[in-house]
Amino acid sequence: MSSTSDKIKGYANEAAGKVKQGVGRIVGSEEMQAEGKMQELKGEAQQAVGAAKSAASEAYDAARSSSTADTVKGYANEAVGKVKQGVGRAVGSAETEAEGHAQEAKGEMQKASGEIKRNIGR
Repeated sequence: MSSTSDKIKGYANEAAGKVKQGVGRIVGSEEMQAEGKMQELKGEAQQAVGAAKSAASEAYDAARSSSTADTVKGYANEAVGKVKQGVGRAVGSAETEAEGHAQEAKGEMQKASGEIKRNIGR
């Protein structure tokens, strides 16, 4: 999914979540309010993923060297991993949170790879 698609879906989910929360308050449904809050958080996470993809893409396009590409991909994976962890905690999904930890670790390794390549001149 492109960064623009992530951002658009994120804004839509955030708005729908806020509406759902409002309807839940009006009809007195705590369950609907909670569902709305989860959808709002999902939207915020999608927007963050889109922003991270966008930043990574711009940085990658600006500098095509192998070490820079690894470093940029590392920062992007690290950011997306942190977002997944937060979403996993917010919605109570241990699997999503674990995926986030794994993606963050992958990002850290990519950043280290980029630093090594930069130090040896690749």
